[in-house]
Amino acid sequence: MNSELQAMLVECEEELEDIAMRIKGTSPFDRGRKYLTNYALIRASGTAEYVYRAIIADYFAALGNAKIDKYLDKAIRQGSMSATYENMNHLLGKFDETWKSEFSQSVNRNEHGEQIKASAKSLVQNRHAFAHGRPIAASFSDIKSYYQDMILLIEIFNTVVK
Repeated sequence: MNSELQAMLVECEEELEDIAMRIKGTSPFDRGRKYLTNYALIRASGTAEYVYRAIIADYFAALGNAKIDKYLDKAIRQGSMSATYENMNHLLGKFDETWKSEFSQSVNRNEHGEQIKASAKSLVQNRHAFAHGRPIAASFSDIKSYYQDMILLIEIFNTVVK
């Protein structure tokens, strides 16, 4: 993963820490908590989605083929594919079945494999609920935890794409 993508993950993590401090300083009934939680949800899920797709696009961009770069930029980097384990695995399979297999095995061998898959799914499901006008089922603390698990999932993804 390039330094720009790593910086994006860190910046999001820092924002979540800042939001945690702001929430801690408010009353449990303050509507601002809800707004901050919703923002955290969109920020965390959007960052995760962008980063994992950019890892693939960056890998192939290094090959130096302008036509492939243009396609990948539009289809992958600017496309829409939520950051679920299933989508990440499917994307890897579009390029290399070995990558897909390695990713699946690495996640499943991880002592927190089931948890990180569930966290990715929960982050996306809550983002979709919010985007479609429904209330989210996650607390800020949940979202922060889901994001931490997403970072681990992205790190595994990154080790496979090499």
